[in-house]
Amino acid sequence: MANNDATAGISGQLPIHSSPDVGSFDIVATYHRLLADDPELSMPMATIEALIEALGASSATTVFETMKLVETQSDRLRLSPLVANPMAVRHGSDFFKQYLVRELRLIPSGGGAASEDQQFEAIRQHLLRNARLFATRAKEAREMIASKGRYLIPDKSVILTHGGSRVVYTILERAIERVNGDPPRRFKVIYAMSESRRTESDRVVAALRAKGISVATIPEGGVAHIMAKVNLVMVGAEIITAQGGIISRLGTYQIAKLAKSEGKPFYVAAEQHKLGQTFPGDQFSFATPGFRQDILDFQSCKTMNGTTETTEAEDEKRGKEIRSANPLDFTPPSLITNFICDQGLKSTVAMEHLVIDMFVG
Repeated sequence: MANNDATAGISGQLPIHSSPDVGSFDIVATYHRLLADDPELSMPMATIEALIEALGASSATTVFETMKLVETQSDRLRLSPLVANPMAVRHGSDFFKQYLVRELRLIPSGGGAASEDQQFEAIRQHLLRNARLFATRAKEAREMIASKGRYLIPDKSVILTHGGSRVVYTILERAIERVNGDPPRRFKVIYAMSESRRTESDRVVAALRAKGISVATIPEGGVAHIMAKVNLVMVGAEIITAQGGIISRLGTYQIAKLAKSEGKPFYVAAEQHKLGQTFPGDQFSFATPGFRQDILDFQSCKTMNGTTETTEAEDEKRGKEIRSANPLDFTPPSLITNFICDQGLKSTVAMEHLVIDMFVG
C-alpha cells in the first residue's frame, strides 16, 4: 500500500478517517439520506455520492483496494431489499466505475505500482473534496436538455406527461420563457395522476400551475380517452436500458402504446448518466437478480385445506411493500420517438450505441 509523505500531504487536506471501520458504514442508509436531503437528486447520482462517502470512510489507498471497495459497496446497495430500483443503482455504480477507469488510464505508466497508487490517491482525494460535482453536472445537464427540448413544443400545443420527471418539468419551465429572442411557447399540459404517488402528482401539478402553465389532470385510466386531444407525449425515465428503451414509473408503457396507436410523438427526456447495461426481456424480466415487484399479487385468506397462510419472511414482506409503492415498467425502443438528452435529440439506436461506446468500446 502506497503511504509516503506525498500521499500523507494529500490525505491531510480532508478530515478522512485514518483507520476507519468500513463495516460500520451503512451505504443503504446513506443512499436514502442523500435522496431525502436533495429532492433534485436522481437515483444513479445518489448512488455515486453514496459511493464517494464510502471512499471517505475507508483507508483504501491503492487502485485495487479502491475498486474492490466500490464493487463491494455497490453490490451491498443494489441487493438491499430496501432499494426500490436496483437497476438505477447499478447504472449509477457502473457510471462511477467507468469514471474511475478513465481517470486511471490518464496516469502515466512507468512509475511503478507505488507511484500509480499515489496518483490514484490524488484522484480519490479530489473526489472527496468535490463530492457534489457529479450532482452539479447532472443538474447542468438537465438545463442543457431543457434548452433543446423547448423547441420540440409546438405553439398552442397540448402535452401529456406523468411520473414527476424533473427533466420534463425543467423543459416545460424553460418553454414558457423567452430565450435569445425566441418567443415563449404557448401550450397546455395534461397530467396523468398516479394514485400510488398522489402527493408527488399534486406537487408537480401545483408547481406547473404556479409557473402560469394551464394544467388539466386525469386519472391514469383516462389516457386513452383524451389521447386524441394530445399533440405529443413527454416523459422522463429512471434508467435508459441497453437496447434504447426505458424503465420508468408504472403506466409509462401503457401511455407509450396508446401514443403509438394514435400516431402521437413519444419523447423521453433523460440525462445520459441514466444509461446502462440493463437489458429487460419483457415486463416481468428486468434481468436483475433478486428484483421482484409482485405486481400480480394473487391473494386468498385461506389455503385449500382451510388454514391461513402466514409464512412470508419479514424481510421479503418489507421489500415487497417498498417496491409495490414504487412500481416500474419497461417501455421498449419501438414505442419511443426520440430521446432528448445532454447531446440533443437522439434516436433509440443512437442511445444503444452510446451504451456500447461507454461499456464495451
